[in-house]
Amino acid sequence: MALRALPALAAAGAIILTLTGCAGGTGSDAVVINGRRVSVAEVEKTATAVASTVRGDNTATLRDEQLVVAALVSQALADSAAQKAGKPITTADRDAALASIPGGTQLEGDADARPYAEAVGDVVHAQQAFGAEAMAAQQASTSIAVNPRFGTWDTKQMSLVTGTGSLSVPVTTN
Repeated sequence: MALRALPALAAAGAIILTLTGCAGGTGSDAVVINGRRVSVAEVEKTATAVASTVRGDNTATLRDEQLVVAALVSQALADSAAQKAGKPITTADRDAALASIPGGTQLEGDADARPYAEAVGDVVHAQQAFGAEAMAAQQASTSIAVNPRFGTWDTKQMSLVTGTGSLSVPVTTN
């Protein structure tokens, strides 16, 4: 094979990977929200800590990981709704919301589970303060890219639509 053909083959390979969903910004990312990347490793670490705190089980399931991803996306929408209302969510707001949830303060007390706890606290506060409609309205201006392993973000349901976790099995949103 001539060396001149290698760049063309590399470009063709990159196009194929992108079109099949196996490349792009989400390969090692669990989710990218408005350019903020959260790695699969971070999600796994957080999900394991949540499972340990909630169930006493140090093994996170795919469902635990999907809950973390969904919470992080919802947190971005909650924070955007709060910013739009001119009332950013404070630590006191989050703490009050977490205190109203069974196990919320325990999750916040675990450094590895804290990202999930903060996300849940922000979402609960935003839903109470601004309403779910205000959060849903933020989806139009929020860039959300979810790794197919965890599912897809459904803007109609404002939730993560999950599948098997297999990249070979398509996730449907209907």
